[in-house]
Amino acid sequence: MDKIRNNILYRHSCCAFAKAMAKQGKGRNLSKFCGINKGIPAYAGMTKMAIGKLAGMTFLLSYLLFLSSSCSGPSHSDHGPLAQIEKHSNDSINYQVSSDPFTYAIEKVAVTNTENDTLFFTPNRINHIVSFPCNNCHTQPLNKMVSNDPAGKKAHWDIKLNHATEEALNCLTCHSSDDVEHLRLNNNKAVSFNKSQKVCAQCHSTQYNDWVGGAHGKKLGGWAPPRVSNTCVNCHDPHSPGFEHRWPSRLNTVKIQELDPK
Repeated sequence: MDKIRNNILYRHSCCAFAKAMAKQGKGRNLSKFCGINKGIPAYAGMTKMAIGKLAGMTFLLSYLLFLSSSCSGPSHSDHGPLAQIEKHSNDSINYQVSSDPFTYAIEKVAVTNTENDTLFFTPNRINHIVSFPCNNCHTQPLNKMVSNDPAGKKAHWDIKLNHATEEALNCLTCHSSDDVEHLRLNNNKAVSFNKSQKVCAQCHSTQYNDWVGGAHGKKLGGWAPPRVSNTCVNCHDPHSPGFEHRWPSRLNTVKIQELDPK
């Protein structure tokens, strides 16, 4: 159909030019040249310049029609890099890689977004907290469990808070005296210990976003889906999150020779 359309366009373009020349009163019948039955006075009396113009116009129209027919195939967008990737990806081998063989023994907790879509997983923390549930010891409200005996042993004597300043943060910033089984947010909403990263995200939003994106935090079982990542408290002590200064590790050749004399 493109060839038929282009041929008709070519013939009508030539005839339109011949009609324009005929208005100057020159020529004879061009019915054969135009491919139509209607007579058009033309060639007779035309000067060499007019004939040259006609020949040049005919060549130009032929060239333009050739270009239009050559471009009537696939568009340039079909040859772009994205189109080529999509075309060849259908022929590629799709390897099914999973982290399940390396993480099947980990009790997982889903990390979700605001639409409740699962992004990745973290290890279950509650099942590994030694002093949980808290009501094993907290059998009464805190105000009734307070002792004024200076010689008495304080609760949580083994925990030293070294996180921000005392004016900015204390125990009740993250814990609730009314609900010891959950953590609390700044808006007093309760949060499970398995979702403790939500408490950290209130102040450490940059690190939290990096963690969600995968740039922060250790991956368990590699990057293959389903992704399993350590949560904040798997690496940082929430009461003293900073790491102590340490020397870079290096290869101890003396120790290797002691362990393996060969």
